[in-house]
Amino acid sequence: MPRKKGQLIRGCQPGSIAEELDLAAGDRLIAIDGQPVRDVFDYRLRQLAEELTVRIEHQDGSVVDYEIEKDEDEDLGLEFEEALLDECTHCHNKCVFCFIDQLPKGLRKTLYFKDDDLRLTFLTGNYVTLTNITDQELDRLIAYRFSPMNISVHTTDPELRIRMMKNPKSGQIMERLERIAAAGIALNAQIVLCPDWNDKDALEKTLHDLSTLRPSVQSIAIVPVGVTRFREENNLAPMRPFTADECRAVIETVQRYQNRFLEEANSRILYASDEFYLRGGLDLPLASDYDDFPQLENGVGMASLFNATLEDYLSGTHPIRAKEPLYSEGTPLTTTEPGRVWLATGTLAGPILEKAALALSQAMGLAITAALVTNHFFGDTITVTGLLTGQDIIRQLKPRMQPGDQVLIPSCMLKADSPVFLDDITLEALANELAVPVHAVRADAEGLVSGLHWLHAKRSTPL
Repeated sequence: MPRKKGQLIRGCQPGSIAEELDLAAGDRLIAIDGQPVRDVFDYRLRQLAEELTVRIEHQDGSVVDYEIEKDEDEDLGLEFEEALLDECTHCHNKCVFCFIDQLPKGLRKTLYFKDDDLRLTFLTGNYVTLTNITDQELDRLIAYRFSPMNISVHTTDPELRIRMMKNPKSGQIMERLERIAAAGIALNAQIVLCPDWNDKDALEKTLHDLSTLRPSVQSIAIVPVGVTRFREENNLAPMRPFTADECRAVIETVQRYQNRFLEEANSRILYASDEFYLRGGLDLPLASDYDDFPQLENGVGMASLFNATLEDYLSGTHPIRAKEPLYSEGTPLTTTEPGRVWLATGTLAGPILEKAALALSQAMGLAITAALVTNHFFGDTITVTGLLTGQDIIRQLKPRMQPGDQVLIPSCMLKADSPVFLDDITLEALANELAVPVHAVRADAEGLVSGLHWLHAKRSTPL
């Protein structure tokens, strides 16, 4: 079916120009000043003018041109069904480290979609490879001057990058990064490090090359490859996790460059993900060592920030109030008799949650236990909490549940917009199987503590 013309409107912001014009969900934005709106960036820039003509097709089929005079930079207030106002660019790479290629068959279809759309770096913070974009499109996005751009670099060696990503265009990485930097646009770089591929000498070259792009390069994150048990079944190239000794060697390299960058730029710029420290048996850096946490969503500094926030809370310098969980499922407790609160977590963060559970039990007067869940679904080499499935939680926690118990899980285990695990088990189904209430809280120290306060308040209230 051919796509209808224009951009489908989902609604209008309260008090906006669009609301004053009585535009509504189901109407379509056809053009601004006679030009069709290509994507969200076209819309954002064209609607900034003080005088403009907006053509709208209403649900009844009528087409109306609205002549608008407004303050410069005032937003029209339209909200759209599609965030990009365009189809998302699909990734055509076959990267040796791609986690999606390591998924088993039979999961929901959306999990298999690989996006590589540079526009998403501005909208959602996604990292992209710059391999699935034409020179013309790159120039267009550079001309918009949106900043920063988040780039998955992995290696700056052209031949190695082609071997790793299975895309002949991937060898152009430094040329494209230099074009972006020359335009004065800030860059955040990501390196998925794979043992025997892009580590050691290859990593040294990558870090040297990226350092030549300062000050545009504002941060570089190194994260370890994730290896599931389905690689052989999916006919993928051999890949293994880093050993503890190799993790420590990576940290040594990171610290050497951090010292150099601190001296030259007054910023560490380069950061290793928490997993390298935890797997290597090393002490975590202080939270202050992550500057302004530029790559927190990549798992860089999350553990240190968690520990620092919790320490401030326990010392009384950071009050955290009770807050209702993001999701709650299961039959509410019918007794005020206190049971145990279980904190479901992956094995990597287990020691951190065990220490937190002990401290919070003493501070709050609750029986709190960290429940370390091994990832049998993807394989025990996958240790991060966000990749746990409902079925693994059920199998490993169900035998431990007692009447009056409750379970807290971090929201990173669930879909962004609904309480569903990677294996499509719902939070409600989990609660039913465990036969205890289950609550999803924000995946940080504040989320955990505020959820515990909420539970404590509920238990203290006569039913």
